[in-house]
Amino acid sequence: MRILIIALCLCLQLAVATAANVSLMPIRDLRPGMQGIGKTVIQGDTIEEFNVEILGVQGSEATGYSVFVRLYGDLIEKTGGVAQGMSGSPVYVDGRLVGAVAFGKVFNDPHYCFLTPIGRMLSLLDEPQALPNDWLPKGTALQAAGFTEYGLQYLQEKLQPLGLEALGNGGAGQGSTKTLEPGSAVGASIMQGDLTLGALGTVTWTDDKGNVLAFGHPFMQRGSSNFFMTKAWVLGVVPNMQSSYKVGNMGEAIGRFTQDRSSGIGGSEGALPKSIPVFVTTNDIGRGRGDSIRVQVVEDERLAPVIIDAAVLNTLSKTVDRNGGGTARVRFTITGVDSKKNPLLIDRENMFYSSDALLKNVNAELNEAMTILMQNKFEAVQLYGVQVEAQVSDQVQVAEIQRVKAGAAKVKAGEKLALEVTMKPYRGEEFTRTVYFKVPKDHPGGQLALQVRGGSSMAWVLELLRKQQQEGVPAAKKQEQRHTLADYVQAANNADKNNEIIVDIATGAQPPNAENPAPDAGLAGMLAGSPFKQKYPFDFIIDGEGQVSVEVIAR
Repeated sequence: MRILIIALCLCLQLAVATAANVSLMPIRDLRPGMQGIGKTVIQGDTIEEFNVEILGVQGSEATGYSVFVRLYGDLIEKTGGVAQGMSGSPVYVDGRLVGAVAFGKVFNDPHYCFLTPIGRMLSLLDEPQALPNDWLPKGTALQAAGFTEYGLQYLQEKLQPLGLEALGNGGAGQGSTKTLEPGSAVGASIMQGDLTLGALGTVTWTDDKGNVLAFGHPFMQRGSSNFFMTKAWVLGVVPNMQSSYKVGNMGEAIGRFTQDRSSGIGGSEGALPKSIPVFVTTNDIGRGRGDSIRVQVVEDERLAPVIIDAAVLNTLSKTVDRNGGGTARVRFTITGVDSKKNPLLIDRENMFYSSDALLKNVNAELNEAMTILMQNKFEAVQLYGVQVEAQVSDQVQVAEIQRVKAGAAKVKAGEKLALEVTMKPYRGEEFTRTVYFKVPKDHPGGQLALQVRGGSSMAWVLELLRKQQQEGVPAAKKQEQRHTLADYVQAANNADKNNEIIVDIATGAQPPNAENPAPDAGLAGMLAGSPFKQKYPFDFIIDGEGQVSVEVIAR
């Protein structure tokens, strides 16, 4: 049986190799001392050759093989050894394809590296390859183009939990016009457009059907994947004590990489991957300056929220050109459909203030909304687009509630009660505005305590939780739980805003009944409030809170 499986695999590889018009060099035919050549691009799109000496084979049939080699020659001296971006460079012995440049050891002589055998790449094995921690893939660092220094720093912070690294040495625009072939530079990109983010590597193998294998090691090891395949133009190689790396531009997308495994990445030219169109406009009110970007971000549930977050912050950073405090007004719209093609829409506008590092605080709700949609546990979604509009000012547009006064001491159930709310802006004069609260028509009568608070104030919640803890009040059983994606979308659209005055029955002030169930006494229930909560928007972020008590006359 084992002989039959091996025979079938050899037949399959032979058929694939024939389609690619290249002969393969099996592992069993390799001997130490054999000489070969490798192909890569170190400038522009011209494929050049370097020398390779086979030193030995490591591994087993069960764990997979790697070929240990030494690279030498004029090209290798120019690059300072194996450089990031050379990953995937095909290596031939006697005109037969052995495999692809893949791994080198940090801080060791960069003339030595490992090859991934072509047999493993053709099958793109699912099993991850176990490697010591100090053996690093050559070329997995992402190259970012169009990012400010602050935007790149933020991107790096966001990518770190995903085990990814971004370097600001990428470029976009100019790409090769030549057809991809073994040795060509190629890009695997997760964002295209006015900003780009991806990795440069080298094509290992192609066939006449447009199939492409590259890198010789995983990009992110996502398995079934969804990346842009792009042409590339290499500007040069930068020597580095740890590892030299190629600098280049990612050109137009020409296809998609659909496999990202331990042995390399694979895909085909033609159809592009599913992606999310993102349009961002920003405006600095004080400077009278605005910017905008259009990008396409791959439809990946873990990567997309992070990349879109970084793209928005980077655009803000470019517009504002400073780091510090201030006020921002942000509106975003996310459109798409659920698994049954029902429309999904999150349309949200809010104001944010920070005395320091404002830009890092403006995307909290956008991140939450993207995560709700793309990482929900209920069903897969397809997003049609994300639009973000942001206005930034260095002014402190915050007002604090000073006093709350009821317009009457008594009110009938079902009637509106006027409430005079006095607020004081930052370094400004007090002003008073009137808001209203409609008393529940089925209120049984008696005293009614109302909470009047700003949408950005959390002090009232913390104080209530502290009192409950002291008094031993248990959290009531939740009456309403979210069981569908639509519930989460509704909650995102209806969440309190920082620039609203919110009037609601004070927690514990309304006796529950069949039509007015007791809310959750925990934090979530307090934030959700009662069914009678009413909101009033302002052009200030509203902080602080107050209470009033009136007598209700039952109907």
